[in-house]
Amino acid sequence: MITNLRQIDLNLLLVFDALMQEQNLSRAAVRLHLSQSTVSNALARLRNQLGEPLFQRTSRGMVPTPQAHAIYGPVRQALHLLRIGLGPQEEIDVESDLTFRVSMNDYAQAVFLPGVLSRLHAVAPRLVLSVHSDDADILVKRLGTGELDLAIDYLHFDDDELRYEPLREEELVVIASSNHREIEGQLTLSQYQNSYHVSVHPRAGRGSPLEIVLGSAKVQRKVQLFVPHYLAIPSVVSQTHLLGTVPKPLAEHFARQYSLQVFPFPLAMSPVQVSLIWHRQQDASVGLKWLRKQLSAITNPE
Repeated sequence: MITNLRQIDLNLLLVFDALMQEQNLSRAAVRLHLSQSTVSNALARLRNQLGEPLFQRTSRGMVPTPQAHAIYGPVRQALHLLRIGLGPQEEIDVESDLTFRVSMNDYAQAVFLPGVLSRLHAVAPRLVLSVHSDDADILVKRLGTGELDLAIDYLHFDDDELRYEPLREEELVVIASSNHREIEGQLTLSQYQNSYHVSVHPRAGRGSPLEIVLGSAKVQRKVQLFVPHYLAIPSVVSQTHLLGTVPKPLAEHFARQYSLQVFPFPLAMSPVQVSLIWHRQQDASVGLKWLRKQLSAITNPE
């Protein structure tokens, strides 16, 4: 490893970043608008300057070594800060090529994303969104390294480096099959507790707002099935005796398609707050300020 930054050509770090993302020489060359031989030569120079192999050629492509993984986070964050600091500071050109990397769960992608994309393209027709779905423990790290620009989520992290902006509130409701043998027309708290449920897996050990409310009220759910995504719940509920607790827009979206009963949650519960989440290093990013403003206007029209 180097001990003096003057020993390294910083342009080679852009090649390293592209190779870490693509793990393929030809795709990295396309990303960088360079020839494959130029990228290969740059990698050889970087290996020589760092004294590390960085990648191993395999049938699956360029596999990063443990050393490459160890330095990738700091390199990625440094490049990200340089792009912010050296980028435009006045305003963005909405007619130009804009790319943003946003994390949201499957529910938000299905119910929230189509309208957002339509409205964004009306303002910036060449805008590209790269949407990801991240576990809670990975989300903070990727926001910090700049691999993600923004997250839309209900989670709140005890991290002073993160910024939050309330985006919308979601009411939780309960869905049941229209053919449920014991529940029809109304749902009591006793029925809710005595029924079996389908639920999403906890995210990195973090309880959802629902679990927090149930725990405070000492209400127990008998979960018989855990699934990784919200979108699986309506289909499962429609064909079983299980109940599902989901955001109201999701229930309304699938109620007719799956012939579902939709009930108010049988316990006093505040709406779930969904927020925009970003890292403080993005405060100065003109592009991200613009995106946050657009998202807030779309979800909270005056």
